[in-house]
Amino acid sequence: MEFHLNYSPAPSLAKIAHADKVLLIGSCFAESIGGKLKENKFTTLVNPNGILFNPFSIATAISSYIKNESNPKPGINNNLYFSFNHHGSFSSASEEELTNKINSATKEAHLFLKEAKFLIITFGSAFAYRHVATNQIVANCHKLPQKDFKKELLSADVIVLEYNSLIKSLKEFNPKLNIIFTVSPVKYLRDGVIENNLSKAILIQSVHQLLTPNSEFPTTNYSTYFPAYELVNDDLRDYRFYKEDMAHPNEQAINYVWEKFSDTYFNEETKKLVERITEIKQASLHRPIKPNASEYLKFKKVYYDKCLELEKKHAFLDFSSEKLIYS
Repeated sequence: MEFHLNYSPAPSLAKIAHADKVLLIGSCFAESIGGKLKENKFTTLVNPNGILFNPFSIATAISSYIKNESNPKPGINNNLYFSFNHHGSFSSASEEELTNKINSATKEAHLFLKEAKFLIITFGSAFAYRHVATNQIVANCHKLPQKDFKKELLSADVIVLEYNSLIKSLKEFNPKLNIIFTVSPVKYLRDGVIENNLSKAILIQSVHQLLTPNSEFPTTNYSTYFPAYELVNDDLRDYRFYKEDMAHPNEQAINYVWEKFSDTYFNEETKKLVERITEIKQASLHRPIKPNASEYLKFKKVYYDKCLELEKKHAFLDFSSEKLIYS
């Protein structure tokens, strides 16, 4: 009996190779796929502003990378300085420290995006929070009182309008850039079950409007949609594939989506290289009972040589951490 659809997205014409720079931005699911890419030695930069959820905050962050202008306008709460455009992980004990941290991250993202071949944008929620005093949609509320914010549901028209302008700017900034849109399968149950589904529907509608060819915005030659949301919710479709919070996909689900992502965006040469890297990474986790036994020393020598071989053949690979284990 079949217990899931085993749905496979159509292969992408644009393929990701290890030497390609890939910038990922958006919800915590972007961190999951970004982590898989990094683990497999791809050249990645993940969430330079920290985790972002709503499309407007993601667009604001990307615009700052294009312009190399962060303009944090720090606030302070519980003796920590923060930026409404950044995740709480950027919070610092001094305004200067926060500004330096943000400026450094923005500059790194600016330089990386200029050379990137792929930008993966993961929308998390169409719900956004507007700071009443500044009338600013924020990326994070930084534990300020609820009364300081107004919750609103972004419409597909607003999202499409924002991204029409943004993607034109991206194409001018980096003409070789390919953009992959995804919608996070993470359920935002705090919004409510019905509200979460409404939010996801708006995000999916927005992306597909953006990818529909029209005279003003012909993007389909370099922009695609990867159905991460559909793979978890319509293909696997079982709470066995979620963590205990019933909201976040578990490791098994993430691995399944990663397999489908690989089939969609990797060619056969890249897949074979991933297999060799995975073998080396898994071997590095081996912990022997007798570290000085001759068999284990031979084992280490074999994998140390494999690291050297791949580094010599592929100059963009770095096995420093693995070689340290095998040395």
